[in-house]
Formats: sequence, structure tokens, C-alpha cells
Amino acid sequence: MPYYGILLEEEEQMAKRNQSRSLEKIGLRPEVTQKEDFLKMAVFEYMIGNTDWSVQYQQNIKLIMTDSTSLPIAIPYDFDHAGIVRAPYANPAPELQLSSTLHRRYRGYCIPEINQFTAVFETFNRLKDDFYALYDGNALLSSSYQSQTLKFLDRFYETINDPKKVRYAFSYPCDKSGTGNIVIQGLKKNE
Repeated sequence: MPYYGILLEEEEQMAKRNQSRSLEKIGLRPEVTQKEDFLKMAVFEYMIGNTDWSVQYQQNIKLIMTDSTSLPIAIPYDFDHAGIVRAPYANPAPELQLSSTLHRRYRGYCIPEINQFTAVFETFNRLKDDFYALYDGNALLSSSYQSQTLKFLDRFYETINDPKKVRYAFSYPCDKSGTGNIVIQGLKKNE
């Protein structure tokens, strides 16, 4: 009888595997991380519907650097609060004013020139079939979960391939009066 599990890689091992070292610096703004890597990470978090992360507080983010002169790279982990997971206990932080983890919110920093996302969206479009293959026909997943997840991914791809939807979704942090600039420190201890 097979047993299934999740393997976790220790932070120092992950850094070493990437010829890097860990950086623990609270308060580091995401704008000072490697931009291309940050955008891929932030769009991935948007794709899976995860808002439970913060570079500033290293909430579900680890930072690594190849050397003392390189910009840090943000590495995400802990995705149980992502909409794609559908954990029954998961809720977005109240400060984000989202009613469900199934509602996406881009949590990157303000990038007024939306065309800077073009290469990232091309990468996600190129990987689309691979993402769908993880769920479609997977005997380890219920058919209803498969169907719901594929529709969830469909909405992501509809967004990144529609210029109006891209501007609305990914310009969100540029609205100074909105919740796109909220920094999450982490879940409250009593929750």
C-alpha cells in the first residue's frame, strides 16, 4: 500500500543548492529584490490565490543571496492559505478586505508600466499545460476538486491574457487608497 507525504527542504540546504546564502532581514522592501524573480514569484502567488506572504516580514518568504553584492531573491513557501488548495480553515487577512481565498489579489509592489509583466506572463502561458496536467485526470484528487481547480486556473489565464484585466489586477498596488499596499506580518497567534 503506497503512502504519500510531503518532503520539506531545510532553508540552509535550499540556499546551498542554489549556490546562495540565507538572508534574514526584517523590513526589507520587495523593490530591492531581484525584479524578474520577484515578479515570477508574485504572479505565481496570484495564480494560486495566495495572499499570506510578505517580503518585509518574511512571512512565508525566505530570502537568499548569491553574494554580498547581489540583490536578494524571494523564495515562497507554505501555501495552505492559497485558494487553489481550498483548505477549510484558510481565510485572507481581514486587512485585505477579501471574503475568500478564492478571490485573488496581486500582492506585489506598484509597477505602473504593465508591459514589465509581459515576459512573466509569457512564461506562465508556456507552462500552462504543465500546470493543468498536475490536476487534470489526477487519480489522487477528487473529480470535483479537479474541476474546481481547472476553472480556478482558467480565470487566472483569462486575466493574464486580457490587457484590461491585467491592468485592473496588477495595477492594484498602485492605488494608494486601496488595500494593495498592506503588509502582512503574519497570522495572529489566537487564530
